[in-house]
Amino acid sequence: MGQLAAPAGTYRAGLYDSDPTGRFQVGYTMDRNFQYHLVRWVDGVPEDLGTARTGATGINARGDIVGSEFDPETYRSQGWIHRDGRFSALPGVEPGFDALPTAINADGTVSGASGAPGQRPVPVLWTPAGEVRALDLPSGDAGGRGAAIDDDGTIVGWTDAGPDTSAHAVRWSPDGTPARLPEHLPGPGTGSTARAVAGGTVLGYEVNATSPATTVLLWQDPAAAQPVILGEGEPQAVNRHGSVVVRAAPDAELWLLQNGVRRSLPSDSTPYPTAEVVALTDDDIAYGRWNSTPVRWDCRLP
Repeated sequence: MGQLAAPAGTYRAGLYDSDPTGRFQVGYTMDRNFQYHLVRWVDGVPEDLGTARTGATGINARGDIVGSEFDPETYRSQGWIHRDGRFSALPGVEPGFDALPTAINADGTVSGASGAPGQRPVPVLWTPAGEVRALDLPSGDAGGRGAAIDDDGTIVGWTDAGPDTSAHAVRWSPDGTPARLPEHLPGPGTGSTARAVAGGTVLGYEVNATSPATTVLLWQDPAAAQPVILGEGEPQAVNRHGSVVVRAAPDAELWLLQNGVRRSLPSDSTPYPTAEVVALTDDDIAYGRWNSTPVRWDCRLP
């Protein structure tokens, strides 16, 4: 584990995402006046992108960044994209609706959600040209969110039938067709969410009314009747080769599953561990934070 460089005068910092190649990362710094700055790292060198927009959620292999900011005057979230040195707005699915981008793939397609302020959103995508389109929902569902997008255009996330119903993990194929992903213990007391996707492998979790624990799931084959069970904890990241990072429960240990072998990642050993992974590159370098410091774990095999 090693620290990423931070601009002079940084009080604290963190990472939001890395692109799959590892060339670009996006995160934030807080200066000595407690002002947040959006920062993009290019080949390990931090670049300050200002204080106007700091809520980034994703970055791609071209260095394009997406995110959103909450406006307390209009009480809505405004989505944005940073491309070619400037910020542009991402529209809601209707005028005045929230725009909540979550991730961006190699060609500039963006996943996310949009809805009326204070209301349940629907999953959407934005095309590379910035046009917004609502995604189709599984039969009977009324809302949800696209949480991540693969480079082939596959989107994963969740949908539900209403505010008092369980969410269920969903995969949208590149042509926009939705399909619920199978759950480990399906039933009325089970909910699930897909959090990440790379190379067709989907990472997420399941909760069940009979247990307080969160079960990490891996969907390696969309046609499989059952997901792979990775144990209790929180899903962190996956890459296109199927390597996975999980933060285990209850001790918050970070571990990497790589070529079928599980290895621990070094992190803090305090009673309240703070380390988390936000992205895993295609060559098995993990990016995240440790105790308000942006870090990378080099997990490449000899």
